Amino acid sequence: MHALLVTADVEPGREDEGLEYLRAMLPDLQQIPGLLSGYWLATTKDGESLAIVIFEDEAAAKEMAEIGLPNAPQPPGATFRRAEVREVVAQI
Repeated sequence: MHALLVTADVEPGREDEGLEYLRAMLPDLQQIPGLLSGYWLATTKDGESLAIVIFEDEAAAKEMAEIGLPNAPQPPGATFRRAEVREVVAQI
C-alpha cells in the first residue's frame, strides 16, 4: 500500500465552501482505480489543508499525484500546494 499526502492552502473564511465541494465529490472519488480509503483533515487556523489517501500500490498513487491532481478542478477557495507518495510500512 502507498499513501498520497496532499497539501493545499484554503482562503480564510472559505473552509465550509471547500468542505461542501469535497463531500459532493466523494462518490466520484470512490470510483478511482486502486483507491482504498481517504482521510481529509480539518483545515488549520493558518489555512493548511491535508488529505491522506491510501492506494493499493505505488503506481496508482503516483498516477493520481502526477496526472489526476494537477488536472483536477480545484475546490472553491483552495490552492493545491503539493502531493507526496509514501509507502505505508505499518497499520493498525
